Amino acid sequence: MAINHMTKIKTAIIGGGAAGLFLANALSKNDEKVALFERSERVGRKLSATGNGQGNVTNAAVGNTPYFSASKRGKSLAERLTSRFDAHSLCDFFNALGVLIFFDERGRGYPTSRQATALTDALRFSALENGVSFYVDTAIVDLQKTPSGFVLTSAKGELFQAETVALCTGGKAAKNFGTDGSAYALATGLGHTLTALRPSLVQIKTDVSQTRTLKGIRVFDVGVTAVWTENGIEKKHTVQGDIIFTDYGVSGDAVFRLSAFIADKTQAKLIVDFLPDVTEETIVRLLENKRAALPKQEDGERLCGIVNNQVGRAIMKTLPCADDETVAKRVKSFVLTVTGSLGFDYAQVTKGGVAMDEVDDGLQSRKVQDLYFAGEILDVDGECGGFNLQWAYASARTVAAAIAEKNKKRQG
Repeated sequence: MAINHMTKIKTAIIGGGAAGLFLANALSKNDEKVALFERSERVGRKLSATGNGQGNVTNAAVGNTPYFSASKRGKSLAERLTSRFDAHSLCDFFNALGVLIFFDERGRGYPTSRQATALTDALRFSALENGVSFYVDTAIVDLQKTPSGFVLTSAKGELFQAETVALCTGGKAAKNFGTDGSAYALATGLGHTLTALRPSLVQIKTDVSQTRTLKGIRVFDVGVTAVWTENGIEKKHTVQGDIIFTDYGVSGDAVFRLSAFIADKTQAKLIVDFLPDVTEETIVRLLENKRAALPKQEDGERLCGIVNNQVGRAIMKTLPCADDETVAKRVKSFVLTVTGSLGFDYAQVTKGGVAMDEVDDGLQSRKVQDLYFAGEILDVDGECGGFNLQWAYASARTVAAAIAEKNKKRQG
């Protein structure tokens, strides 16, 4: 089919998730002519489910919390861009659309409505108001660079020509939202490489030989430390939160937060401190008091009333006839050997993606002129708590600024 039979577009955004919607809004406010392509029947499906449907879109700790990438440059660039387009910038962005963001006691940013759909609706309505053309239920399956721009081919056989293309297709996590990893082929087809892809912000599988009796038990405000080896050096990271024991291992917000550190590690362990605000000495004293008051009590019940009863019994099964000091140490250091995760179907984020060394500081491809990337498709991911949506926003704003600057130079 000849080029003049194609639908001509100035800037094509492939992917209608958070990054694509942020970019569509930022570009359209710069008077760019934008078309957004989404393979699903509606945009923002994953965004509308974020934060358990409450919309955890950012975090007050952005700028002080590291991001992850396979390259040092990728990590540094992600942290620099999220400091430039930070949580305050994101809040101002949404305030201008009539959405108020507040921060909870852990620094997580939510819309005051506590509805993630409010974020999606604001972005969608604003983009439409500013003239963005939406092509929903339109999967782009082929992307080619030509002397006159890009040729996009949809699964329906439709052809589009664009001067500039931004890939915002997401990663491989949560395929129920349409992100099954197939869109990576658009990047690799143009010469880009992918780093190793692994699930993150996901439930963790552990050796359950000592925790089978705890299935379904949630323990509140425990300390959990992830321990792993990286380049021959042992590393640790500790968080405090809830943990849920399951038939495969553990879940809960503490586990999700730590999965960002260990999802790509082949050997790791989790160390649970069931009483992070209580010293070993205090636990020993409680055990001594209990034995004095209840000398006939069975050993298996020694921790009842100190920790969750079922947890206490499970701990004591691992320590038959142990002394008080050893029991106290186990309460403060209950080791779970990590054997894997529940995988991409259950993950919130993909660790890995298009190599960051293959894009410039404006997130334009170093291999293909006028090709840009934003969001999860890149090899950048963050911790649980709004950091990944902050990256979607910061990377989109970066791309919008780079495209606007390039267009100004062309016009000049």
